Order: sequence, then structure tokens, then C-alpha cells
Amino acid sequence: MDTLIKRIKNDEIDLKTGFQRRSGIWSNKAQSRLIESMLINIPLPAFYMDATDDSRWLVVDGLQRLTTIRRFAIDEEFALTGLEFLSDYEGKKFSGLPRSFRRRIEETDIILHLIQPGTPLDVKFDIFRRINTGGEPLSAQEIRHALNQGAVTQWLETLAESDYFKMATDNGVASRRMDDRECVLRFLAFNLFSPKKYSADNFDQFLHAAMSAANEAEGGVLEENAERFRRAMTTATEIFANDAFRKRYRENETRYPINKALFETWSLTLGALNEEDSDRLIAEGELVRERFRSLMNEDKAFEASISQGTGSVKKIQYRFAKIEELVQGCLS
Repeated sequence: MDTLIKRIKNDEIDLKTGFQRRSGIWSNKAQSRLIESMLINIPLPAFYMDATDDSRWLVVDGLQRLTTIRRFAIDEEFALTGLEFLSDYEGKKFSGLPRSFRRRIEETDIILHLIQPGTPLDVKFDIFRRINTGGEPLSAQEIRHALNQGAVTQWLETLAESDYFKMATDNGVASRRMDDRECVLRFLAFNLFSPKKYSADNFDQFLHAAMSAANEAEGGVLEENAERFRRAMTTATEIFANDAFRKRYRENETRYPINKALFETWSLTLGALNEEDSDRLIAEGELVRERFRSLMNEDKAFEASISQGTGSVKKIQYRFAKIEELVQGCLS
């Protein structure tokens, strides 16, 4: 444990992995019980770290426990409370413990598994997905966020929190599990890798590759796509109002939730338009909505492409082609 404490003190373990909802949510009582376990020599569960960057390890599993260690043994942010066996030490902070107890924490034996440098990204992704054993398993986007720290993570957050995204989706995409950032990432991914050339076997890995590529992109790639995204959101809002990116079969029916397959398809298509064509399409908004309803009702292949198995090559290429055809038809 002393090794981990030294790394935490020197900022060599990343405890702010982008899903911080998972750290610091234990009560002080629960955290005190963990410290008590160490003091009475109860073995801790194994830790898992991504050690690809040896100067800054990334926590795969054990974030809560490490946050507790930092808060108690380094920052002294809480005093022990609710102890079962060592009630004499209630109210004590780390510095208030006898040296023998402080040493016992520092000398606690732990099992630490490291993901070594050179491990392929898809393997790392799978390890994150399989190993994380917290109370609520990480979503695929939370894993992608953790593995691809860089410019793209801030870019996704900024656009997901933008007023034009929230207006276009009518606040219909939750931020808690990074669903909102995944929607923005889908837009970016198909701008970086054309849907006409899509050939991925695994859609989650496709999105993962897009984040990695965005971090490595040179020039103003992210800035250019941010402008396309803004144009797509404002155009969608003007045409569909609060019904954008949702299924629609009849004019007057209950609204459906945001459909991610429709989001990526409409946003990419609308974002590719120039300002003049965007204005022309907005002027033809009633026609766009009418033809979209017809497409939903009359083209079963299109409906299936946004409903089941939406990550298949055939369905992705089909729905993008049909929305592009709809838009161009309305423009002409």
C-alpha cells in the first residue's frame, strides 16, 4: 500500500478518470470500515490498473478504495466513524492514530494487476468492461472516455453541454452515463470515417477508434466538426422543433424517445450542408417532415435499420443513404 500512497501523492495514479461519479460516493462510515479492515488485517480485494503510461496509472477497478485511502491517509478529509471493532479510535484522523496503526495501513499487502504497455486497445477495452466490479458497471462510453483522455474528451463534453445540443434534443439525452457524449461521438465518428466505407465488426470498437483518431488528428479537425455539429443541431431544431432525432409515424401521436441511430444519421447529413442549403431545407421543413413520416411507414428496411441491430454494416449504410436521398430530394 505504501507504493500506491507514494504514487497518489506524486499524482502518478489518475483518480479523476472522467466518471468521478464512481469515486467519493461512499459515506464516511463506509470509508471508515475500509480503513478498519486494513487495521485488523482483513485482505482487500485486488486492484486493477492500466499501466500503459508508467508515469500515470489509470484505475480500472478500485477507484472507491483508492479515493478512500487518499482522503484518509493523505488529505485527512474525514475522521473514523461507525467502527465495529476499534471503537476506541472513533473520531481519529490518520495523524491521530498511533504510529503502529499508521504503519499497518502503509504496510498493508495488496494484490495489484497491471495492464502492460503494448496491450492492444480493443483488449484494454474488453478488460475494462469485464473487470470493473463497482456497484454500477461502467458504460461503454465511460470506458472509452477513460481510455482516450485528451482533446477529444473535452470536445465531447463541451458539445454535449452546449445549448444547441440540449435544444435540438429537448434535453432528451441523459448525461449521467455519458449517453449525451456518445451521441456527439457518433456524429464525430461518421465524419472521420464515412458511413459509405463503414466495415467495422463491432460498433463500440468503431467509436473507440474514432476517439483515438480524433486525439491524434492534426490541424483544425475538431474545430471544423464543432461548427458542423452546431449547424446540424440548429437546422434540426428549425425543421423538427422538439421532435428531432425521434421516430415519427403520424403527425399527431405521442413522442418517441431520442433514437441514437437517427441522431447520427440526421446530424451527419445536416451538418454536411452549407449555410445556404441549410436555409433552403428549413424553408422546406413541412415537406421534410412529411417525407420522413412516409419513409418510416413505407420503408420497412429503413425502419429496421434504426430499430434492431443498428450497428450492422448493411443497416448503417442503408439508413444514411435513405436520409441523404430524402434531404437531396427536398432540396431539389
